[in-house]
Amino acid sequence: MKTRKWLLLVMSVILVTVLAACGGKNGNNSTGGADNGAAGGGSTNAGGQTGDTGGAQELKGHLVIWTFFDQVKDMADQFHAKNPGVTIDVKLFPGDQYQTKLLTALQSGRDVPDIFDLERGYIGKFINSKFLTDLSAMGGDDLVKDYIPYVKELGYSEDGKLRAVSDHSSPGGFWYLRDVAKKYLGTDDPKKIGDMVNSWDKIIDLGKNVAAESGGKEHLIQNAGDLFDIEAYNTQPWVKDGKLNIDPKWKTIYETQLKIRQNNVDAKLPFMSAGWGNALNDGSVVLTSMPAWAGFMVDNKDNKANGKYGVAATPEGFYEGGTYRGIYDKSPNKALAYEFIKYIAGVEWQQHNLEKTGNMPGNAKVYENNLTTFKSPLFGDENILVPYYNTVKNIPPLKADKYGEDILSKWRTVAGDGITNNKSFDDVVAAFKKEVKNAFPELNVD
Repeated sequence: MKTRKWLLLVMSVILVTVLAACGGKNGNNSTGGADNGAAGGGSTNAGGQTGDTGGAQELKGHLVIWTFFDQVKDMADQFHAKNPGVTIDVKLFPGDQYQTKLLTALQSGRDVPDIFDLERGYIGKFINSKFLTDLSAMGGDDLVKDYIPYVKELGYSEDGKLRAVSDHSSPGGFWYLRDVAKKYLGTDDPKKIGDMVNSWDKIIDLGKNVAAESGGKEHLIQNAGDLFDIEAYNTQPWVKDGKLNIDPKWKTIYETQLKIRQNNVDAKLPFMSAGWGNALNDGSVVLTSMPAWAGFMVDNKDNKANGKYGVAATPEGFYEGGTYRGIYDKSPNKALAYEFIKYIAGVEWQQHNLEKTGNMPGNAKVYENNLTTFKSPLFGDENILVPYYNTVKNIPPLKADKYGEDILSKWRTVAGDGITNNKSFDDVVAAFKKEVKNAFPELNVD
């Protein structure tokens, strides 16, 4: 069973290009003028600036951003190109150290950046804290009014205030090699394949056929554990009113996973294992559930994989990961920092980011503007935004809390062991409750 630590894994592959360059100022920033926003005055009100980024009113000042994600450098460059009066230090820290470093800085109040990144895996531990500026009071609700609902909601605190904004969504789908799909499914059309696998019952039936046709050597999906990721955010929160809440849907999911395993539908490949990566590239597994940003997992040396993949919708929409940005509540540069947040929430940056990196937008308008035009080399002529948009827009919008991700991780581990060892759901639940009670004694676990 996989223990998903996407971020750390991704960081080790796509990130860390360095950062030392961020020298310059340490922490509390502000260049000479300690400018709080647009030059010329009159651009700020009680909540923040009203001048358009890069518009008639020239922005001036200095910002420090902390992140674990190297693409923030491009954000800063693009923002600076439109606002040459603004300099930005982007300080990049390794993903496995970032959260601790950020928390230490926030708690001490020393060397705290103006803007800092928060990953989906732990945003719930920060979103309700005193460290994040109330962006709603600065007009932030308008920035996300056209957003994908779930992306928008994760940036809101429990009191209904916008505290953080992401510039992207992270939808997932079934990736497949076209020739392998034709061999086992009779088509490489993403719409037809999406219809063939729009329920887990259909997936089990198809999986039986693949196993039989290949003599048990090849499989429809990588691992029964894929259901954890596809269903993880289509279920109720794990904690309600201080009490552990196990959505009844998890029983159906678990029993489906057992059927998948018992019928040889999955290849039983641990996530990110060598075999898992090989199967994605050699097609020994027909469908692999993948987030849209994971193209780095495909061996595309000399563009040999270009045009060979397709992506189809999964039974329910899912996403994996996500990076949010908030403003330090005691930053002396809040208004200028807000202009940066405004920029990355807008169509211009997200269009640039989609075209340059293939990262899916958080703003639904950018999806809609590109549905019939955007292409990605790996997927040839397929309009890949179509399956992603059709699923991601229907993901339930849920707020993050400090327990959700940790408890989900425990469920993955305990239920994964149950599938491997063919345990009953009741036995799995009993073991799971024990784990939760030990980790979070303050919760009511009956």
